[in-house]
Amino acid sequence: MRLGSGLLLALLLAGCSGRDGNQLTLHNSVWDQVHVEIVVTKSANCDDRGPEFVARKEVLIRKDKVENVDVPPEAAVCWRHDRNPNNPKPGDWTGWSRATLYPGQSAETEL
Repeated sequence: MRLGSGLLLALLLAGCSGRDGNQLTLHNSVWDQVHVEIVVTKSANCDDRGPEFVARKEVLIRKDKVENVDVPPEAAVCWRHDRNPNNPKPGDWTGWSRATLYPGQSAETEL
């Protein structure tokens, strides 16, 4: 399940808070568990590991659990998950989803 880009933008804009840092919360409400690849980058390309790359991690998110991602200023967060979470194959990912958070903003999205 993916949020449409307009809905995601509205969610991000509504998520403003007084925090100093930015944080995106990824929520799994669908699958028993799902592998997620998360990339924090200042590049427009989520696959780019050049000088604008900040960090990468893979996590397993169980059903009804969340993963919080801290995002530094001027960076975006990209994420993708197993193409078939019920029968995962290593490296078989969905396409990237991406969010840019503005200073002090936090947001939550479903995988």
